[in-house]
Amino acid sequence: MAVSPNSCLSRYLLTFMLLQLPRLDSASFDVIGPQEPILAVVGTDTQLPCHLSPNVSAEHMELRWFRQTLSPAVFLYQNQQEQVREQMPEYQGRVTLVKDNITTGHAAVRIHGVRASDDGEYRCFFRENESYEEAIVHLKVAALGSDPHISMEVQDSGQVQLECTSVGWYPEPQVQWRTSTGETLSSRSVSKNPDEEGLFTVVASVIIGSDSIENVSCSIQNLLLGQEKEARISIPASFFPRLTPWIVSVAVVLIVLGLLTIGSIFFIWRLYKERERTSKFSSTEKLLEELKWKKATLHAVDVTLDPDTAHPHLFLYEDSKSVRLEDSRQKLPDKPERFDSWPCVLGRETFTSGSHYWEVEVGDRTDWAIGVCRENVIKKGSDPMTPENGFWAVELYGNRYWALTALRTPLPLAGLLRRVGIFLDYESGDISFYNMTDGSHIYTFPSISFSGPLRPFFCLWSCGEKPLTICPVADRPEGVIVIANSQDLSKDIPLSPMGEDSASGDTDTLHSKLIPSQSNQGLP
Repeated sequence: MAVSPNSCLSRYLLTFMLLQLPRLDSASFDVIGPQEPILAVVGTDTQLPCHLSPNVSAEHMELRWFRQTLSPAVFLYQNQQEQVREQMPEYQGRVTLVKDNITTGHAAVRIHGVRASDDGEYRCFFRENESYEEAIVHLKVAALGSDPHISMEVQDSGQVQLECTSVGWYPEPQVQWRTSTGETLSSRSVSKNPDEEGLFTVVASVIIGSDSIENVSCSIQNLLLGQEKEARISIPASFFPRLTPWIVSVAVVLIVLGLLTIGSIFFIWRLYKERERTSKFSSTEKLLEELKWKKATLHAVDVTLDPDTAHPHLFLYEDSKSVRLEDSRQKLPDKPERFDSWPCVLGRETFTSGSHYWEVEVGDRTDWAIGVCRENVIKKGSDPMTPENGFWAVELYGNRYWALTALRTPLPLAGLLRRVGIFLDYESGDISFYNMTDGSHIYTFPSISFSGPLRPFFCLWSCGEKPLTICPVADRPEGVIVIANSQDLSKDIPLSPMGEDSASGDTDTLHSKLIPSQSNQGLP
């Protein structure tokens, strides 16, 4: 029996439509991401947006941003709240949801303090019942490194070797040597090695063997940002003929003799100064001891934690002196003064004038921030903690110490911080931090004219068994003095407040879980 081509085609079309019916029922929306990659600079904040088509509400959907696998995720929004149980450790405390337009299907995650490791592909996944779709978002991370530095070394052959170094680049930059006429020189060697944070350190060298070359520049380019940094060095034309091997040897001998002479003079000067310092030590020590108890009497304050401001993941101890971050979330009244995004808590005390000093035991905890903030800082949301937003704090994050300035300032400390002293002078606009282990200065924010009340500020970025503790006076280090200005002994700051430790006593209004106070709140 013959079958017409038209009847075969009709059957194929019918079969195809039947197979597509389940998918048409389930595909009630599409998820759309940005067409172009998103460019972010290391240390800044960036957003990864996605939206629904058509623009239906995503408020009751499951929203998930992930990388290679669905779980653990970069961020998970489910049952109308953030779910941290499935979050990747490297994104905990760094990612928040931007849901201002979630009712029209628009949502984004904001990554705070972008790192080199954040570079790559992300997927945003939206689910409603059995319907789900996803889109791809590409994040390009870049960092502009330090200004190049060129060093010069004369070799035995009379040639000159130039070495160019720079740190903090991402991705791998391009290095180029050029003469003053624009001629490109071939590098003898180039190394680009990433550090612990994934940022590249560049070391490039070139050999100059001609006295016709007087000026050389080292240019390092970040192709992703379209920017470069350049350093120049001048080489006198008369320099090359004189650099015979025996001249080099004589020059080395003269330099060594000169260094020995300078070293001898310096050694004698040090002996003289040591003898002079010893003669004055006794009177200076008495003056410092006298200033120590006077400053403590004038400036020490007893700081306690305010439970009405504590984030629901923060658990306070009964004495209101210690706080710990836990995975579980407490059911607390949504008061205007309570933090709902950053895991932070304020001190009860407010300062509108005068000088004040207190100490915080951080022990061997990781990922914390402490300092001072305005009483009226925004607590509903995740604005950056910067002086412009009313925060003056130092932070331990990612195994590095930072001052939370507009572009975070790294703090090159010699050792680990165990106890931190915080000094506030309201009238002079001074907020300073001190290392209580050795009395050394950590950081002072640029002077500012304050207006309105200020309060102590505490924040924890990771969970841990040991709490962050406001130091009791009886546990202060003995015999340690902070000298704020070595030229003016009247500005010495004591490291321990004088006064008695006091519990808040107000437990009736505290709805969070109160952890029994310990006999020794100080951490090892």
